[in-house]
Parts: sequence; structure tokens; C-alpha cells
Amino acid sequence: MKDAGLIPVTIRAIGENGKGNISLQLVAQHGGLLPSYLPGAHIDVFIPDLGARQYSLCTENHSGEYYEICVKLAENSTGGSHFIHHHFSAGDKLTVSAPRNHFPLPSAGRYLLFAGGIGITPLLTMAEQLAQQQIEFELHYYIADQTKAAFIPRLKAPALAKNLFLHDSGANDSLRNTTPLSLCQPDENTRVMACGPDGFIQRLEEIMQAHHWQKNQLYFERFSNAKINNDTDEKEFHIQLASTGERYLVGPNQSIAEVLLSARVDIMLSCEQGICGSCITDVIDGIPDHRDCVLTDEEKAENTQITLCCSRAKSPVLVLDL
Repeated sequence: MKDAGLIPVTIRAIGENGKGNISLQLVAQHGGLLPSYLPGAHIDVFIPDLGARQYSLCTENHSGEYYEICVKLAENSTGGSHFIHHHFSAGDKLTVSAPRNHFPLPSAGRYLLFAGGIGITPLLTMAEQLAQQQIEFELHYYIADQTKAAFIPRLKAPALAKNLFLHDSGANDSLRNTTPLSLCQPDENTRVMACGPDGFIQRLEEIMQAHHWQKNQLYFERFSNAKINNDTDEKEFHIQLASTGERYLVGPNQSIAEVLLSARVDIMLSCEQGICGSCITDVIDGIPDHRDCVLTDEEKAENTQITLCCSRAKSPVLVLDL
């Protein structure tokens, strides 16, 4: 696996951030500042014996002195959140990736931010930046159990409180039951940013379509990729490395990443669901079959990039810039 951009860090502080969530502050092991980033960015945290897990950066202070992430203990954890909650302590040394951002704030005159549960993490820093820049926005935070709400002190600080709408989805104040007035009034100068579970994003898409918003006004980040493993009629294809001309067969039940790693080709791999962007690779020739949630519709139409972990090929051969 590529190690460019990996950063050794130490857990400076760790503590509860709403029931079932913990926040970690990470500082550079060797001192100095950490790489800067913009709201919406995330890092990979490398967990012993489990590999990389992705977490949005939600640091209040963007000076580079530290990174902050918030980790929810997932009910169906694959091991990552469970390990962090039960084995990480202040003083532990870790490795993280440099920040990546496939969920940046687009240019707009006004913003509507919609967070489902722990999806508040990337939207919190967006809201704080918009407040600082005195740009009009609303932040809608939906959570079924109010005791599990994260970052309440920051959300109720004067800079954000007047723009915060805290929805108790456990008491029928959910997108399924109530549509915020601002979503009923489409505006071409507004962009909608959302992060949450698949069902939350899908419902938001349905509401916007019903009220005649344009599709390109919604930007979102999902927790998972529903497009994975939903096609039972996969076909084999070849991938070719532009640097050497070597070709490898990708079978119906294999991913491009699996084949490349088996051939000891050096690639970065993280989420393996097409939601983090770490494995995006340039396509020299051929037509990808895009199945990720990272590339925009415009980027997918260009067919010049592919996510190696989940996407496939429509053409018999894909030539990759590897």
C-alpha cells in the first residue's frame, strides 16, 4: 500500500461526545503543525489488524495544531469503532492519512445543511466556516435519541445557535414526517449539503425532486454504498497498467483492487465501498462502469477516473495510469 502522505500522530485527548460517541484529538508525534484542510475533509485512521477507517475532520481550530474526529460506536461495527472505543487511550500512537476532500462546499449564496446522526461531523465545520464568513445558512440536525447528539456545546454557541434546527426524529420530527419550510421553496442560489445514512439521503432526494429543486443543487456524503453487490450478472474484463503494459483479468467475483493487490501493484485502498476516494485512479483508455459515491456525475461522464475498490468496466479493457 502506498505510504505517501501518512502521518504519525499521538492521541492528545479522548472523551465522550454524546452517548455512544467519543472524540479524539490527534497531534503530530514529532511536533509541528498538521496539514491544513477545508471543511468536508476526512482522514484514514489505521487500526491495528483491521486496516483503515475513514472519519471526517471536525476540528474547531483550523490552525493545524491538532485534528479532531468523532467516532460513533456502530451497532454493526466491522471492528473499527469497537476497537477505537474500547482500546484507544490518550497517549497512544497511531498513523493517519493526509486529509482528502471529496465533499467540499461549492460556491453558493446560501446553504442548507442536513445531518443524519453522526453525519453532523463534516457539516459542523462547514456551518462554522459559513458563520465566520457571514454567509446565510441553515443547519438541520436529525437524531433519534437526543442523548446521543454530538457537539451540542459548539452547535449551541452564539455563532451557530440562531441557524440551528435540532430535529427529534424519534418523536416524529423526521424527514419522513415533516419537510422543513426551506426545502419547500427551491432557490437557484442555494446549495444543499447532506451527510447521513442511505435512507436519509434518499428521502432528501425525494423531497427535493418533489419540490422541483435541480439535481445538481444537492451534494451529499453517504455512510455506505448501496450500489455494491447489487448486480448478479457481472462480466470479466482486463485491466492494463500504462507503465508496463501488463494485463490482468478481473473475474466476475473480483474487484480491480483485489486483482492489483494480488499482483503486488502498489495502490492506496481504504473504505472498499467507493465512499472515501482514496483509490481513485486515472483512466488512460476504456470505459469504466462507475459504482462509487465519490465522483460527481460530471466526473463520471468524462470517464477519466475510476475507483478501484468497487467500480468495473463496460469495455473489454481498461488502461490505468499505474
